[in-house]
Amino acid sequence: MKTALFSRKQSGGVFSIEDQTLSTGDRWFVDSNTGTDGAGYGQNPDKPVATLDYAIGLATTNKGDIIFVMPGHTETLTSKVDVDKADINIIGLGNGNHRPQFTVNANIDGIDVGAANVRITNLYFNEGTNANTSRINIGAAFCIIEDCHFDCGANDLESITIEDEGDDCTIRSCTWRVTADGPDAAIEIEHADTVRLIIEDCFFDGGSDANGWDVGAINSGVAHTLCLIRRNVSLYGPGIIFSAGATGIIALNILGEGTLASMLDPGSCMCFENYEADAVDQSARLIPTVVAS
Repeated sequence: MKTALFSRKQSGGVFSIEDQTLSTGDRWFVDSNTGTDGAGYGQNPDKPVATLDYAIGLATTNKGDIIFVMPGHTETLTSKVDVDKADINIIGLGNGNHRPQFTVNANIDGIDVGAANVRITNLYFNEGTNANTSRINIGAAFCIIEDCHFDCGANDLESITIEDEGDDCTIRSCTWRVTADGPDAAIEIEHADTVRLIIEDCFFDGGSDANGWDVGAINSGVAHTLCLIRRNVSLYGPGIIFSAGATGIIALNILGEGTLASMLDPGSCMCFENYEADAVDQSARLIPTVVAS
């Protein structure tokens, strides 16, 4: 009988029964606690490599390889992790703050996605210990970032940056928490050529009135087009701030603890049921306040 399960034995790896509906690519394992960046490592969870960048070097482009980053893994990045293999999946294992943790400690993009069709799931980013340009930079199409967490300190002006080649990308179910004054934006759209960006189901916690987002949790100073921004929650400071030429749909977002009429600037996007509030014991109001006629 044909099933979704199949058996495999990678050279140097373990015998396994896997679900081919997820991927038929190779599996790689990363653990800073027990791993070694060297020949013969990475294909077995009992014999992992030590760093994400080394594991990416082992993967094959366009084969759907999966890199599992183990619970309790930690990395301090002083040079960028270059994601230069297309169609790979980077999956963090573990829950809460036992997810794989990354700390950027240089003026770099911590993880630089330069190949298309990359998925990054369930990683935890600590506050940067040095000024940095981003924790994740998206420079290729069809990237998915999901279920990641970002603690944002004074060095973390922007967590995710999106370049002109970052078309058709999705950022979903991620959380941000500002812990010190300084962050400008959680997500920064950097180029007008960016099209069909989706940001959905994210929580942007600015932390407090003193520490909140300085520019906008989701910010764009360019005329990006055809975006979909939906079902997000932003607290403290501006929430969604777009340039006048930006187009798309902004729907079902909740914005709180900012200045009324300043938490959402939709540019030229269509708006559907977005709400803002600036005080307790009051019902939120629709924003924009002008109703279509």
